[in-house]
Amino acid sequence: MLKENFHLLSVEMSLDENGKLSAKADGAFAPIANTYLPYLVKVLNSLKIIAWKDGRVVYNLYNPPQPSKAGIRALVRKLKERVFGYVFPGTANIAVTAKCQCKCVHCSFARFKKTGAKELTTEQLKSAVKQSLDLGANLIIFVGGEPLLHPDICELIRSVPKDKAIVSIFTNGWALTDETAKELAEAGLDNLYVSIDSPVPEEHDSLRGIKGLFQRAIDGALAAKERGILVGLSTYATHERLASGKLERLIQFAQKTGFHEVTIFDCVPSGKFLRNVDGILTREEKKRIVELQNRYHWSEHPMGVIAQAWVNSPEGAGCFGAFSQLYLTPYGDVCPCDFNPISFGNILEEPLEKIWFRMTHHPDFCYRHATCRMQTPAYRKKYIDPIPDDATLPVPISNYADLPPLPKNELKKPDPTTLESGMR
Repeated sequence: MLKENFHLLSVEMSLDENGKLSAKADGAFAPIANTYLPYLVKVLNSLKIIAWKDGRVVYNLYNPPQPSKAGIRALVRKLKERVFGYVFPGTANIAVTAKCQCKCVHCSFARFKKTGAKELTTEQLKSAVKQSLDLGANLIIFVGGEPLLHPDICELIRSVPKDKAIVSIFTNGWALTDETAKELAEAGLDNLYVSIDSPVPEEHDSLRGIKGLFQRAIDGALAAKERGILVGLSTYATHERLASGKLERLIQFAQKTGFHEVTIFDCVPSGKFLRNVDGILTREEKKRIVELQNRYHWSEHPMGVIAQAWVNSPEGAGCFGAFSQLYLTPYGDVCPCDFNPISFGNILEEPLEKIWFRMTHHPDFCYRHATCRMQTPAYRKKYIDPIPDDATLPVPISNYADLPPLPKNELKKPDPTTLESGMR
């Protein structure tokens, strides 16, 4: 039998003293890649640098530093999509436990919690990580519940090869002590986000149900920063918070405190607030949030600001769910994102690759949706409104098999919009 080895594709990147990247491809697919790479590099070079880490530039906490093996792998993933005409997940949000110290009035996870159900074991979670990486993920985010309550969180962090992906966690910060920060850094955690609901400590603590949580979370984030972990502040916008100026004051607080980045999520009707469509921001409110984002992000201060109001809009990059990200519950269910309670399968029953293929070939999920699905009336009417008030989430996609597809709300933009967004 005659065998031949073919070098299909490799990408080499370099960084100059001004933080500007250049790249070139080699291999059989190089002619295709070298027509596409300049656009990718141009997009990266247009982004704000929020930090330098190990001699590499960091544009945001949702993408690997450049140039790095994980960063180049992220670009190769986009090139593969161009060649094969098929999307691969860049981000895997993996809920490692349902346990949490908080009793948040707005908890988006609450209805995913299954009383008496077994959570995935550490080995099963490691398998989920590996399967996500095999699909192309270059960002693994461990969430919960509260991920720091998982006894093997550092082992899970260590299971992610540094040449393939960066690792992040979203935490309430209660367990983020100096010793924990040291352990996380030694395990190889790249960055973390602490969730802060209000710049008023007492209000934040009241919403989360733990007195003293605000200060403990901030102190923990600063301890992590001292250990070399990049730190972000995660919050969400409401009608009141925007109108009262609290949202802007929180951005200013993050700047003064020394955070590397702030992410502002919309108030998405999910979890305990699944029916609360009155909380959806108006177009004018989202416009004001985007103005806040641009004002603070593009200021001379190094801190970055990312707003969902722009990122998941037609002007930004549209919906990431089932396009460049997936969400795994602590019980193995696979959903488009952690706000979207529709399951396409369970990794205890079949491989993640098969579930991802099913999800990305479904008529309502086989394209990049121009807006956040969970804030889109037509999507909610078909998928969310029929969910009983007492139902445990997620709901299997098979429940909707007899319903006609939705009219397409596709983002009409050239690839790679994920890089243009500055996220994922």
